[in-house]
Amino acid sequence: MVKQLQSDAVFDDPAPYSQGIIHGETIRLAGQVPDNSDGEIVGDDIETQTRQAVSNVEAVLNEAGSSLESVVSVTAYLTDMDDFEAFNRVYAELFPDPKPARTTVGVTGLAVDARLELQVTAVVE
Repeated sequence: MVKQLQSDAVFDDPAPYSQGIIHGETIRLAGQVPDNSDGEIVGDDIETQTRQAVSNVEAVLNEAGSSLESVVSVTAYLTDMDDFEAFNRVYAELFPDPKPARTTVGVTGLAVDARLELQVTAVVE
């Protein structure tokens, strides 16, 4: 059985997708961008945007009764690879040890005007 996750703390995008899905013992989140609950991108710099995107990840995981400690994999999409070092500093601060497996991809753009998007897989706590 598949269970849909929806957090009021995260923008309720009218596009046809779920913020997250639980299937068995796995939680898969849609890509989380650094927007607030009104859909406005927060901050201009990678540090602020990383904090907001991780906050959105955490909010959707909380709907599943989970947390950042249960994240096993992250795919990070950065629109500017010059942000990589600053992104890593904030990421290292926010994600607990052991750090999740991660792939970081440089992209030419995202569906919204943001510097990053995070796609996360976690396990049910």
